[in-house]
Amino acid sequence: MRRLCVLLMASLWASASAQTPLVRAHFEPAKGILVGQPVRLVVSVFVPNYFTGSPEFPEFEMDNAIVVLPQDRPQNSSEQVNGVTYAGITETYTIYPQQPGDFRLPAAEISVSYASAPPASTLASVAFPALSFHADVPAAAQDLDYFLPTNSLTIQQRWSSPLKNLRAGDSVERTIVVTAAKMQAMLIPPLPMEAPNGIRVYPEEPDVQDKKTDRGDFVFGRRTQAAKYFIQKEGDYTLPPIELKWWNLSANRLVTATLPAMKFTAAANPNYAELPPEPEPVVVQQPKAVSFWVRCRFWIRVVTPCAVLFILLIWIAWRHFPRVWRIWRDWRERREHSKEATFRKLLKACEKNQAVKSYEGLLKWVAVAHPGLTLDNFLILTADTALASEANDLGAVLFRQSGQDQWQGKKMAELLRHHHHGSPHAARRSELVRLNP
Repeated sequence: MRRLCVLLMASLWASASAQTPLVRAHFEPAKGILVGQPVRLVVSVFVPNYFTGSPEFPEFEMDNAIVVLPQDRPQNSSEQVNGVTYAGITETYTIYPQQPGDFRLPAAEISVSYASAPPASTLASVAFPALSFHADVPAAAQDLDYFLPTNSLTIQQRWSSPLKNLRAGDSVERTIVVTAAKMQAMLIPPLPMEAPNGIRVYPEEPDVQDKKTDRGDFVFGRRTQAAKYFIQKEGDYTLPPIELKWWNLSANRLVTATLPAMKFTAAANPNYAELPPEPEPVVVQQPKAVSFWVRCRFWIRVVTPCAVLFILLIWIAWRHFPRVWRIWRDWRERREHSKEATFRKLLKACEKNQAVKSYEGLLKWVAVAHPGLTLDNFLILTADTALASEANDLGAVLFRQSGQDQWQGKKMAELLRHHHHGSPHAARRSELVRLNP
């Protein structure tokens, strides 16, 4: 009994694991494909149970071919696979090979969401199968510069006016329309619109138009060419015939569509002066190839050294800026607290009659200019009764805390200048030091 249960569970597991999405694809037609002929790539994706979302069919490209993505609504189907019902969705791509050779389907995946264990949904990616086809050109058309396969082709022309009663100096416009059934207009080759001497041809830009169905299939391709024929002088003219060879898919043979030669006569025109001949084309010499060193010489010689120098300066500044900043800050601080700086601030306060700042500046200057001396000692050493009197008056004004606005410091400034430059007390101070060691 246990063995039977194990076998049953293994069978169920194998059945569940086999129920995975499937992809089938094929080309229509698979053989005998000609260049320019549409090839349908039919891709069907199948999932067990049912889809829970629309499959995402990929976009892809093929070398030397035009791939038209599915345009119509997908086809739904269902079938039995190993006793399990699979739901299917089919899309169709259209491929137009542009050159003979082998064409391989590139690697691509379809993202599909389905109910692996209803109602749970599972998202899976299924790869395209490896497919290829061969496109060729029939032996009868291999010598042509182009290959134009179609079931039906028409070539028509119209003139702006009849080729009658023409004179020198007149011009007529010629329009040629080529229509190919189930063919792209880009595959229709340009037509030669030549003329004999005495007529100038001025071609216009061709108009290329494709007509498609809602599904993206080509209904027809149409190429319209126009040119103006300018008659330079009188005479009898014959425009050469125009031929276009194409491959008839229905008859499986090469067919030639022809516009017959056109003959007309241009009479003299006494009121027309013949135009000068067209100048010979000027051969423009192609510029010589310039080596990498010549093109980048400026960058290598100038910009690179400048960039290296700039980076070096940034590195030096980052490395030494803190030390330079400290040196500059110390120098500035020493300069602000030097004897000369403190004396200038003192004189400035005195000349502006600022009593408080003058007194503070006097104390600071004495301490910087004469280290170790107090203000009283400095006044004693100067033996200048006038300066001592001014200093006493300044102190009295400050300690009275009144009349500060009436204090005049110009006289003190003059006395301080005299003592700052002359320094008569210097000798006395040195003597005082010797007497009181």
